[in-house]
Amino acid sequence: MKRSMRIMLALAGTALFAVGSSAAVLVVRSSGPSSAAFPPGKALGDTQTVKLKANDMLVLLDSRGTRTLRGPGSFSTSAASSSASGSSLAAVTSQVGSRRARVQAVRSGPTGATRGRNVWQADVTRSGSLCVANPTDLGLYRGNAATEAHITLTDSASGKSGMAHFDVGQSIARWPVEVPVSAGSEIRVKGAGAPATLRVKMVSPVPSGLEGMAQSFIRNDCNAQLDVLIDTFSAPSGS
Repeated sequence: MKRSMRIMLALAGTALFAVGSSAAVLVVRSSGPSSAAFPPGKALGDTQTVKLKANDMLVLLDSRGTRTLRGPGSFSTSAASSSASGSSLAAVTSQVGSRRARVQAVRSGPTGATRGRNVWQADVTRSGSLCVANPTDLGLYRGNAATEAHITLTDSASGKSGMAHFDVGQSIARWPVEVPVSAGSEIRVKGAGAPATLRVKMVSPVPSGLEGMAQSFIRNDCNAQLDVLIDTFSAPSGS
């Protein structure tokens, strides 16, 4: 009995050590000669040294945001500075029972097509997986708002269709209620340029923290939403 108790205590201590020493930094993008060693979704220790070769590029994400490393050189994963503000972080990591408007920038303004978005708005011009936490919070986004547009969404299985209208200068619109979404739904989008197809992946519960949200997007191949998350919480590059 005593021997069994010692074994149980030893195993419990091992488990606690594993939890306490869990990695706190996530690779969310990588390219270059070392990319195979740092695939998106790879977890790193929060005090780890990363050695990069020429033409290597890594984007790391932790609770403070994201930053880009460019080789060659050695970099510490703990070197990220500044913290995500509570309101900004809550906009992308909280349960989405209430309507949320936009994700605010944390360290610097978003650059490129993700400006002014939140992660629950589907890009009508980009085919791929669409992670959905709460269908009532789902919206639509277009990067080019120079002209008026009428977008048609059609569920491939049921044939149900709905329309969304964008005025000139309008980038965000509501998801049409005529097209309900569920796990595995395939939605065809027309009217925003080249036709696109969105494949719905339901996410429940919504992971807490930037790392959990990013890992969920990576696991479900929701690359457009991962890009929004990375761009919103970006920090200056390290080289």
